[in-house]
Amino acid sequence: MKITVLGTGGVGGTLGTRWAAAGHHVVFGSRDPDHEKIKVLLQKGGERTRVEGLITATAGADAIVIALPWPATREALKSLGDLSGRVLIDCTNPLKADLSGLDVPLDSSAAEQIAAWAPGAHVVKAFNTASSKVMNDPAFGTQPATMFYCGDDPDAKAIVKQLITDLGFEPVDSGSLVIARYLESLAMFYIHLAFRQGWGSNCAIKMMKR
Repeated sequence: MKITVLGTGGVGGTLGTRWAAAGHHVVFGSRDPDHEKIKVLLQKGGERTRVEGLITATAGADAIVIALPWPATREALKSLGDLSGRVLIDCTNPLKADLSGLDVPLDSSAAEQIAAWAPGAHVVKAFNTASSKVMNDPAFGTQPATMFYCGDDPDAKAIVKQLITDLGFEPVDSGSLVIARYLESLAMFYIHLAFRQGWGSNCAIKMMKR
């Protein structure tokens, strides 16, 4: 696949370079393509990665990954123009600046707001309930960490399931896009355990059944 990753921080950088290692072609979209951080990512990602400006990076992409800081997300999407029919993978968590909670109404989610800002796009929520450390290595002994995803378009969800599997996670289809409200709250709980309760960011969520 050709994957565009908007955001070159811990999440975007880790996802992009790992997908490149798995055989996908990855384009990082950046407002500053000459930044030293970008050069490091391209060296790590190898010949299957490149960088372009935000707008040109999305051309021909099978999936567009949104791994931007939440305050920058709306403006970035606005700059991309019409995204009808495009697959948008929302990795964001709309955190308050002091990490005390989520900066969206209780009856909404970042994913639903993104869907409203990009009418006609196929938004799938994923990659928001694990740290970049876990994204880099989802295996805990013989057990893969769980990665939840949700959305309303079956074909878009199939793409995301494959991308989750390619990284070594256990994919769990969690339902329609409205379920992103629960996944973002789950991410808030994960952050609480990792940073307030001292677990650190090298921990993961695992669903089990019998």
